[in-house]
Amino acid sequence: MTVQLLRRKFTVEQYHKIVESQIITEDDRVELIRGEIIKMPPIVTKHAACVNPLINLLISLSVSQLQIKN
Repeated sequence: MTVQLLRRKFTVEQYHKIVESQIITEDDRVELIRGEIIKMPPIVTKHAACVNPLINLLISLSVSQLQIKN
């Protein structure tokens, strides 16, 4: 016997209302991806070791692109 699961897509606005209602909290490791709320695994050391340098690189590139007008 197979069971049909009901899937529901959420908008960004609905997702924020779910957070405001504290059904999920900002501390929950979830992301809204293509309308689905996906539970994310915890960040492990290897992941952070790869991501952090990339973030720093992107920040340095974006800062160098800034133009300050007087």
